[in-house]
Amino acid sequence: MPNDLLTTGGYALARRGRDETPTDGSSEWTRAVDLDRLKHSRAVTVRIAGRQIALFLHQEQVFACNNRCPHEGYPLVEGALDSDCVLTCHWHNWKFDLKTGATLTGGDALRSYPVRLQEGSVWLDLRDPPAAERVELALRHLDQAMEDFDTDRMARELARLHLAGAAPEVALARAISSTYDRLPDGMTHAYAAADEWMRLRDSIRDEVARLACATEAVSYIAWDTLREKTCPFAEARTAWHADDFVAAVEAQDERRAAALLQGALAAGLHFADLELALAEAALAHYNDFGHSLIYLTHVGSLVERLGASVERPLLLAWLRSLILATREDLLPDFRAYADALGAWQRDGPPGNASLSADAFEGQSVRRVLEAAVSARGHPPFDLYCALLEASARHLLRFDERHELRSDNGVADNVGWLDFSHAITFAHALRRLCEKYPSLWLRGLLQLAMFVGRTSKYLDPGLLAQHAIREWAVADETAFHQHAITLILDHGIGLPIFPAHWLKTWSAARDEVAIGLPAGAQGAVLAAVNRLLAVRFKQRHTMRTARQAAHFVGSEDR
Repeated sequence: MPNDLLTTGGYALARRGRDETPTDGSSEWTRAVDLDRLKHSRAVTVRIAGRQIALFLHQEQVFACNNRCPHEGYPLVEGALDSDCVLTCHWHNWKFDLKTGATLTGGDALRSYPVRLQEGSVWLDLRDPPAAERVELALRHLDQAMEDFDTDRMARELARLHLAGAAPEVALARAISSTYDRLPDGMTHAYAAADEWMRLRDSIRDEVARLACATEAVSYIAWDTLREKTCPFAEARTAWHADDFVAAVEAQDERRAAALLQGALAAGLHFADLELALAEAALAHYNDFGHSLIYLTHVGSLVERLGASVERPLLLAWLRSLILATREDLLPDFRAYADALGAWQRDGPPGNASLSADAFEGQSVRRVLEAAVSARGHPPFDLYCALLEASARHLLRFDERHELRSDNGVADNVGWLDFSHAITFAHALRRLCEKYPSLWLRGLLQLAMFVGRTSKYLDPGLLAQHAIREWAVADETAFHQHAITLILDHGIGLPIFPAHWLKTWSAARDEVAIGLPAGAQGAVLAAVNRLLAVRFKQRHTMRTARQAAHFVGSEDR
């Protein structure tokens, strides 16, 4: 019988076996089965070097592929092969063209093997493609999975990427570079959460849990960019000047601000060189519920992790979110911020008020700002700790009925994330102020506004000390392990909620590690303990409908 070499595409998850019998100098072949056996049954399974391989005889040609369907592992030898050489897996009706190796219905690629018929036997070339080829194929397939928001497939492709020898950072950098201009409002929690998921991954040894972290990182990016169109950034470059950048942001001029950023990068500057100016721009207003500053710290961490290739994408996405950010200090509820800022900066002796969380807990925005100004004679970190403790107390005293009600007005759409943001904002502020102490003034007053804005949603019958005792963390090590287990296996549909669990817990862990006063430490850990016990209401169907009906019914009046 003449030799008949058939080559098809695909790649494997398993490693190449060593029991190979070469028949020429250019390839390595392993004898699989007698051809007569295959002629008798038309389809057989053989196990070679730890792999299950399905062999099919079709119109005098032999085809070989992994027996496990790449979707969920159903044995393909149990499938049906039609006259066109299309193999159907009966488990979920995935279809594969054995002549080309293409997946026709489904997603993941089927690994197929070159076949040679020689001396009445079927021989297979089991060598894996080069690692670089397998990495690139996994990345391309991950792109497809993200476009389809197929989280199961994302996990499988990340696992294949790992077995090909590449770290998930490669996939994350690629995801950021391909999606940064598909976020119409700029940076979202997806990039920030990716940083936190990867930090969590660093601390875990179990490979399954590490895969879960990587999958969460890329799947949230896929969610936030799903079906979004490209919103390109202008390519212009202008010589960097920090004051010009802050002015461009103030004018909400994305084109000019982006040109300045791109000019800085073209001149060889990097994130670390720009960070102070970016932070000043983020704190120029009480921006977007603190997102601008929070996101900035995650941009820095991601650049440090992933390298200079993501600097431009991340900075531009962050910039767009900053340009479009709400400037809440311009709203009537928060206009006292300008007066407080002026009072702090005026000449005269600093205030010497006693300093504790009691001065801020439960107070209005104006009263909290006044108390912060009165305490300006204290070291900034001491004031920070008092405000952080007050923020934690508020989370502990949040009256959940406000979250669950459906008869409130839009202005009172308050939930758990309104309270947890104070802790994540505080964490971002402390990180930046350790490097740039000039940021403390604006940052502390803005942290004070986080405290004041949530005061009216507290349970008046619940004292902070009672709540702290109820949710106290007695064993910090056990608590952190419980938090990791819960966050990893969160079971929550919308990615923003587990992301906030992760970010708030991570911020609290880091803050406690720096050495908070006992009162602040106990309150912060107790607050996160309570937050982790929450089962979020992910949709407000009745609230949304009632508010929409009321608004539309009155908009022309």
